Amino acid sequence: MPAGEILTEQSARTGGAPEAQALCWISDDVPSARLLAALRADHRRTGLWPLLVVDDDEVYGDRCTVGVVPPEPIEHVDRWNAADVMSRIWNGLCQADNDLGPAYPPETLQPFDEVCPGLAMSGNLLADPDILANQQAHRFVDESTRLALVPVDRGADALTTLGWSGAANHVSRTAGLSAMLRSWEERFGARILRLGPDRLDVSVAAPPQEGAHAAAVAAEHWTFCPDRVLQDADGIGEYATEIRGRRTWSFWWE
Repeated sequence: MPAGEILTEQSARTGGAPEAQALCWISDDVPSARLLAALRADHRRTGLWPLLVVDDDEVYGDRCTVGVVPPEPIEHVDRWNAADVMSRIWNGLCQADNDLGPAYPPETLQPFDEVCPGLAMSGNLLADPDILANQQAHRFVDESTRLALVPVDRGADALTTLGWSGAANHVSRTAGLSAMLRSWEERFGARILRLGPDRLDVSVAAPPQEGAHAAAVAAEHWTFCPDRVLQDADGIGEYATEIRGRRTWSFWWE
């Protein structure tokens, strides 16, 4: 293993305290793709999920991805299911203000409307999810990337247990997003690859291949991260064409 240190909520923000709960181990240097693959294969034995992290110290301070807000217990993720998360966020985004109207123009929802369409059907696996994750990971490594080892059973839970605040302008807590990621792990062979201050990248082993399926997945992405869908596309329909067959999904929040 390379040199590194254990980070806690307090040490990530203010220099730390000996009694603080450990959130993860993080490397001092850029990890190799070979090391990442070996640690992923060893996850079941170690209970440590390998995750690439990248920070923006110009905005938040050194290593801000970890411990920015108090981490939530895993039990909070267990309370949610992806369909309920999607429905609640969809209804909230489509709720009209008496004076200002809906938060988003109706045309951005096409081919859907203000009624939540529900979860998309599962995709067909085109590759082994873990092998694909190893193959795609190198694309997300640069000089600012570090390796984190997070004590979670699955990568989706890292958002919640690390005290990550990247989506704070969208949702107040991350347990619901972790629940959606769990569902993507199961339905689309998704594996979380990299986490940044306001960014998330995942590999996808069972991406949507057909137009209608891609639109249904795009609707989920809109509830997960509206900024990603609307900044680079006119709405869900256009964004759907972008993700057809894609082996990685990337999200960012303003």
